[in-house]
Amino acid sequence: MKQADQIVQEYLESEKIPNDYWLYANDVAIENQSIKTLVNNYISVDNSSWVYFIEEHPFASWSHKCRYVFVNKNTGTIISKAELYPPKNIEKWRMLTNFPALPEGKKFSFIKSQTILKSGIEPENCYAVIISGGADPYWNWVRYWNDCEAIYSALVDIYGYLDDHIYVLVSDGVNPGYDRHHYNGTYDSSPLDLDGDGDNDIQYSAIKSNITSVFNTLSGILGSEDYLFIYTTDHGGQQSGDDVYINLWNETMNDDEFATEVNKVNAGHISVVMEQCHSGGFVSDLSSLGRVIATACTADEGSCAISPYTYDEFVYHWTAAVVGEDPYGNIVDADNNNDGFISMKEAFDFAEAQDRCSETPQYNSTKAHLGNFLTLLGSEACTTNYIHNINITSDTTVTDCKIDVENVTIQNNSSVVLNAAEDVIING
Repeated sequence: MKQADQIVQEYLESEKIPNDYWLYANDVAIENQSIKTLVNNYISVDNSSWVYFIEEHPFASWSHKCRYVFVNKNTGTIISKAELYPPKNIEKWRMLTNFPALPEGKKFSFIKSQTILKSGIEPENCYAVIISGGADPYWNWVRYWNDCEAIYSALVDIYGYLDDHIYVLVSDGVNPGYDRHHYNGTYDSSPLDLDGDGDNDIQYSAIKSNITSVFNTLSGILGSEDYLFIYTTDHGGQQSGDDVYINLWNETMNDDEFATEVNKVNAGHISVVMEQCHSGGFVSDLSSLGRVIATACTADEGSCAISPYTYDEFVYHWTAAVVGEDPYGNIVDADNNNDGFISMKEAFDFAEAQDRCSETPQYNSTKAHLGNFLTLLGSEACTTNYIHNINITSDTTVTDCKIDVENVTIQNNSSVVLNAAEDVIING
């Protein structure tokens, strides 16, 4: 084993692996056996080998490129295999590198009833679902809980959501066992109180059956006057093309399965924000009239954390946009049109512009301009543009929340586009 450790170290030097990798060794040699990955794939070689795992991007969420190194017990020769997921039960492997000594990053802190950036329907008509699976205790990094804590507190303290209108599904739910991994290698049980008011906010474990139960409940509550906000973080994977999945707690959920659950809800508007790797693949399944979707990356990409790894990058900037400040108290002005409200499009534009990770945020709005008028309180006070009693003699595009048209003459073979986030009303 010691010889194999040395052979792998020489391999790392020859391959010029960046110095921030994490290296693990399986202390039990395999004899023509397979190594099971986190998503139940199998990797094997047809000889007796010591097995090593190299995590090349420690602060990216799964899936992403990594590799397994097999050192033949008899000859010392190496077989390296590229993969996208770590081994199952990696906590039983020996870590040959050290966890980094990371400074604790500043966290968001909100003042209740802060009266900024709010417009739309009454909070009594607003609902939210927050999901963070974490995959398993080892890969359920503390930053995923921090992502959920920040958005939950923003909904309650800034936007006035009612506690019982927010459904939170995080890792193992209310189980008191250790399920959260800190960067110093220690574990604890995820705190159930997300906004510091002494009440338990995490109600469910992040498993398929609970997701189904929550959306069944919402389908019987929400109607056309209600608004639903959906937020997901942690790990995800790609099967092929736009066929992707999100990691839950010890299981996964495909994009089409998730869309089936969301489609049960007949809310007037739905906004979705997704941080997990390959989240862009959910757009094609979730896109529908009255919905706005923002994801951290494309279907082909992973997502990652922002240094010092207290939060994931895209949702860190997105949350700062909708609350108007970052954790350090710096003012964040994402209000591009200066109307006093942060729309879903403005929040996305800010997060996309600030994102320095190797990811490509995705945005989808149906209708096209809906996201310009949709906030975390649903559609903001919707203005109507009255196009009455005029002659249009050249190509014209009218964009607004609502457009009311009456007694308009179009001349000179002009093209007129009426692009409304809500309704176009043509009188007579």
